[in-house]
Amino acid sequence: MTVRQPRGLVILVALLLAPASYAQPTSAHFDSNGVGIHYVDSGRGVPVVLLHGFTGTYARHIEMPGLSTALQTAGYRVIGIDCRGHGDSGKPHDAAQYGLEMVRDVVRLLDHLGIDRAPVVGYSMGGAIALQLLVRYPERLRTVSLIGSGWEGENPQQIRSEVLALSEAFSKRDATALIRGVSAGGQTALSDQQVAAANAALFARNDGDALAAAAKGLIPLFDVPTQALRSTKIPVIAITGERDLRNLPSAKRMSGVVPSLELVELPGATHATSVKPSTEHVVAFLAKHGGG
Repeated sequence: MTVRQPRGLVILVALLLAPASYAQPTSAHFDSNGVGIHYVDSGRGVPVVLLHGFTGTYARHIEMPGLSTALQTAGYRVIGIDCRGHGDSGKPHDAAQYGLEMVRDVVRLLDHLGIDRAPVVGYSMGGAIALQLLVRYPERLRTVSLIGSGWEGENPQQIRSEVLALSEAFSKRDATALIRGVSAGGQTALSDQQVAAANAALFARNDGDALAAAAKGLIPLFDVPTQALRSTKIPVIAITGERDLRNLPSAKRMSGVVPSLELVELPGATHATSVKPSTEHVVAFLAKHGGG
């Protein structure tokens, strides 16, 4: 069943109940099996782990759209990661250093911070990481919130072909397919000039070889057995833009498989614009489940 909640109400309540002060934010690194992982730790309350998408960072995909601020305002401790290969974290050029190692980075960070269990919120690639956490490390989770992400099914050949093609293109510094894909569904298609400018900006701020390796290494993240999803007891919400043509079917695919799944379809949102309008739904979902 698709859940549509009144916009703005949850955020308004959160603002009215906001704590008077926050803990000073921490920006630090820890060693995760030989790779330095950058993280930000801010706010007080139940800790929530936030995971960004491919080619992004915690700052670009989570902080800028206001998700981390809304969670802090609602009384949560926000822990944001720059996934390996991205942002200020280490950038291996070996595909074997990605995939499930990205999942283990989250578990190692929880260990590093002395946190037994936490809600996890993942956008796009971060959602694929969160889904693996759900089936491999359920004892470390309280809830899972997926934004612009879903389940590829038992035989995800299409996504495997896509990420291999993506890896090959990134090795040639060509992110055209990715840029057009995440913006698809918008009211106006990007011009060739806009795509070229976005491509140049993407590789100016990223290590292209690391992203090519990361893309190839993503393949194991999509191997999620049906039975593992059926047996989960962790509350899950999947929030997807109605114009996110790639991920909306993947989110809906979990219906009837993941027990008590909540689906939210964001009116007018594409993959690239789905984080900001997801904020109120994430805050409400965590509140519904006792703060995570």
